[in-house]
Amino acid sequence: MSACHLPVLMKEAVDELKIVPNGVYVDATFGRGGHSKEILNRLGPAGHLVAIDRDPDSIKQATCINDSRLQVHHAKFSTLPNILKQKSISKIDGLLLDLGVSSPQIDDKNRGFSFTKCGPLDMRMDPTKGKPVSSWLKTAKLKEIQNVLSVFGEERFSRSIATAICKERDHNTVGNKNKLETTNDLAELIIKIYGQKRKRNQSNKHPATKSFQALRIYINNEIDELVFLLEKIPEIVEINGRVCIISFHSIEDRIVKIKMRGSRNSVSRSDQMTAKQYAFFSGINHFHESSFPKIKQVKRILPTKEEIKINTRSRSAVLRVGELVSEV
Repeated sequence: MSACHLPVLMKEAVDELKIVPNGVYVDATFGRGGHSKEILNRLGPAGHLVAIDRDPDSIKQATCINDSRLQVHHAKFSTLPNILKQKSISKIDGLLLDLGVSSPQIDDKNRGFSFTKCGPLDMRMDPTKGKPVSSWLKTAKLKEIQNVLSVFGEERFSRSIATAICKERDHNTVGNKNKLETTNDLAELIIKIYGQKRKRNQSNKHPATKSFQALRIYINNEIDELVFLLEKIPEIVEINGRVCIISFHSIEDRIVKIKMRGSRNSVSRSDQMTAKQYAFFSGINHFHESSFPKIKQVKRILPTKEEIKINTRSRSAVLRVGELVSEV
């Protein structure tokens, strides 16, 4: 596994938290600890940082930080309110989220996130819970697979890819062979579909990019978790507290934008409908316009050309900065 991980927009995100030396902050995506270390550097002796992550590998990394102000928990977004309650923390001064998959996760072929490295078709953020993508594909119906690829990946060939997956799966069940067990199995199937369609990917992205993204989001319930936490932010963040959220693709960013704009009138109709579609498909029926207090967007920041040159994975990142307000 790669030990090198460059947190995207790290300085900008931590700057925008407006750290108060004796404040209480949450890093909800600890990862390899880059953002947390920077927050700790700016906190005073009485400050406190709670960090969570779903990935057991990330929790292991936390043992390298010897700081009594930091408490790290193996947990997902939806458990954060209870964690704070157990610590008798009623409100926090700032929250940081760095969404998506990290470089070390992508670079470790055994995690199954990468379509360029052959490994088990897993994609779970927490390999100790739930089922891997390969297991889900063995039982999912064609329409289910198509919907996942279409909604979470915006894949234009979702039906063709879903049909090919089901044919491959059913054929090899009869032949007693284990296909669609590795990342290469799935990536090659998708490449074949794109070839049959005689379509070039205009963005020069790998043909499997959107499908892998969609399956990862679905298998980890990422949209459910994100929307749940966004809805809880007014309950856990102080008025005038800051919320910094880094997104890497339009699905997450649209949802974050909806919640930070506050009023439906300030967001395009297409963004409203698309965000609701993601939430509804995930089984969430409470994605609605917030009452006060609410998150008001104060800034939108993109990576600089210099950062993109150093870290190409930052090119699609968007940092949205919100502030809790009690009234317009």
